Amino acid sequence: MNLFKKNPIRFEGQKEIETQIKNQTDNVISRRFKILMGVIGVVGVVLLIRLFITQISQQEYYSTKLKQYNTSLFTADTFRGNIYDRNYKRLSYNKNINCATYYAVQNITQDDIKIIANFLVKNVNVDIKSVTERDKKDYLILKCEDTKDNLINDLITSEERSTYSSDEIYQLQLSRITSQMLKDNLSDDDMKYYMIYSKIQNCTSGSVVLLEGLTVKEASLIGENSDILRGVKVTNDWSRENTYGTEFRSVLGKVTSKKEGLPASTKDILLAQDYNNDSRVGISGLEMQYENILAGTPATYSLAYDSDGNPVVETVSSGTKGDNIRLTIDWDLQSAITDEIEKQMKAHTSSIYRYANNIYLVMIDPNTGAIYAMCGYQRDEKGDIYELAGGAVQNAFEIGSAFKGGTIYAGIKHGVINQYTEFDDTSSGFKIAGTPTKFSWDTGGLGRLNAAEALSQSSNIYMFYVATLLGGGTYEYGEPLSIRDSAFDQMRLDVGELGLGVKTGIDLPSEALGYRGRVTQRQAGNFLDFAIGQYDTYTPIQMAQYVSSIANGGKRVQPHLFMESFTEDDDGTKISLLQHQVKVLDDVSSYKLAFDTIHTGFRMGCVSGLASGVNGDYEAAGKTGTAQKVYEGTSDVWANRAFIGYAPYDNPEIAVACIAEALPDAGGGTCTTLSKYAFEKYFEKYG
Repeated sequence: MNLFKKNPIRFEGQKEIETQIKNQTDNVISRRFKILMGVIGVVGVVLLIRLFITQISQQEYYSTKLKQYNTSLFTADTFRGNIYDRNYKRLSYNKNINCATYYAVQNITQDDIKIIANFLVKNVNVDIKSVTERDKKDYLILKCEDTKDNLINDLITSEERSTYSSDEIYQLQLSRITSQMLKDNLSDDDMKYYMIYSKIQNCTSGSVVLLEGLTVKEASLIGENSDILRGVKVTNDWSRENTYGTEFRSVLGKVTSKKEGLPASTKDILLAQDYNNDSRVGISGLEMQYENILAGTPATYSLAYDSDGNPVVETVSSGTKGDNIRLTIDWDLQSAITDEIEKQMKAHTSSIYRYANNIYLVMIDPNTGAIYAMCGYQRDEKGDIYELAGGAVQNAFEIGSAFKGGTIYAGIKHGVINQYTEFDDTSSGFKIAGTPTKFSWDTGGLGRLNAAEALSQSSNIYMFYVATLLGGGTYEYGEPLSIRDSAFDQMRLDVGELGLGVKTGIDLPSEALGYRGRVTQRQAGNFLDFAIGQYDTYTPIQMAQYVSSIANGGKRVQPHLFMESFTEDDDGTKISLLQHQVKVLDDVSSYKLAFDTIHTGFRMGCVSGLASGVNGDYEAAGKTGTAQKVYEGTSDVWANRAFIGYAPYDNPEIAVACIAEALPDAGGGTCTTLSKYAFEKYFEKYG
């Protein structure tokens, strides 16, 4: 029995080894191939599933995405709100206009542009009144490029071409094109053609208005020829209009055109508020002050392109119209008083009226600050007159004795006088050493007067005594008079509490403060002039706030033009949105004695004093004013004429402030005449 089994010994040669290695390699490749095919199969299945999801189940999603990538959005101004007077007379509104608007075409050619420009010039009225000289230079450059004319190229030397950049060469060309070159080489038809041509050429995205104010026939003609007018569509737009033309425009304000766009001064702020560069905005007056109310929400449109590259415009949202504004102005009163001022200005034509360049009148509710009328006329250097109601806020004048109510207020407030204090107004006048003697209007003297009598008779001498006491001085006839410098500042603070020399807060974008006498002129005589209204200057709206503070017993109420904003429903029912709230800026009504004294003096002035010509059944109280003015190079004396007053005197419901600049004696009654007319018109209407 064999304990060990013998296995045969195999000897492998080189061939066997190579075969073995080959078999092993084949096995590895086979396995890897199978794995690779499996992976490819899995990936293929995943791709097929993904493709199915993309093309079938998410087809709408990706189609929408594709459309969005090829669609741009843009906005357009909607109608602004209208502006009405207190009785809903429309003062500012939007006028519908038809426009030819070009929407950028993707593949437009120069020939396409030329066809459009030629068609519009030949068939539509193209207005070139707004074309500037700079525009004309650009058009001439375009024309020379288009016609291969070397006129413009010859303006630049070869050395300059090699030295300067294209932008610098362009600026050189502009600077070297003369007015005569424009006249000789650019016709009206050329300007029309290249105005349209340049607008289209520069519009590579979005849209641009080519023409405004199309007639129905012109609009129809453009629509009928849309096949050759690629990208040109008739659109509806608006322009801002004032019902009564230029009258009251300085207060209503101005709205920019689409061409003007955003004003440079506020452009960044407005862009941050989602305005566009060509958005129309209020840039002055009430249009600017209440831009946030009047401006509507812009409409949004989508701009896509068809397979031929033509624009397809669709409305995304129609936007909303701005809210309307109702003013405190009564247009019947505003218009009537303005006409009367115009008559006065037209009557002031002779040489003695050569400095009479301004007349203003403001009518205001002294209890609420509501302005019923703000009227004015101005004469320019050529002698032409024009309506300028806004001048009541911007122009300032010395108001003469109309200031004296403030002097009495300051005197009683600081305890230097009371209602019984008397001073003598005599023919001797008021004399400070080294200065001319000062008198009242009646150089013979007005006698012994108390505070109310001094107001009614307009005594300068009385006010000089009060001013001396306010300034800490002691008066002796013909002797030097010393006044504290601080008296000027204190007087300004005192009358500022009533509205003179301070911003009134009227709801307009800009308001003048008036001129203050120089610090270097703080002499005693200047302070005496201050006390009779012949030192600082004040605006008519300050005068209106001042007389209102007196009328209502010491409350400085903010004057305002805005009454409320409102909208209308489909039935035309007015829905009030935001109402003005009365704002008291200062309250010194605790000085009741001062106001009672001033009321008495003002009433006496209208009954038997210098303002008696203003009185009527409405029982007015008020004060006239005369501020002398001497113009350089002349020896004649002119005077600003003023009046401030209110009615009825015992329960004031309306106040008037009027100023007429530099009138001769012949025009002395201008303001009393206008103020009486204003009172009569008011009470005729409101009882």
